[in-house]
Amino acid sequence: MDISLSNNLENILKAKVAEGKFNSLDEAITFAIQFTFVDNKISQERIDALNKEIEIGWQAMENGDVLDGQLVMEEFRKKYAS
Repeated sequence: MDISLSNNLENILKAKVAEGKFNSLDEAITFAIQFTFVDNKISQERIDALNKEIEIGWQAMENGDVLDGQLVMEEFRKKYAS
């Protein structure tokens, strides 16, 4: 397989090889591609988890199972003020 890189990208990857971060240009390219796909997967998993937490909070709010933030902070301050 042949891959074409822009001059700028190629220079960046070659610099990483020269710095010793990778043993070869192929290794640097492989890492960059793998990182991109793993990063997207993690991001989607995180988005799904956050959406689930939002739904739980929304349901709690609709059920009236919430606390007044100001009262909680006042109690916190009193408890840990000393």
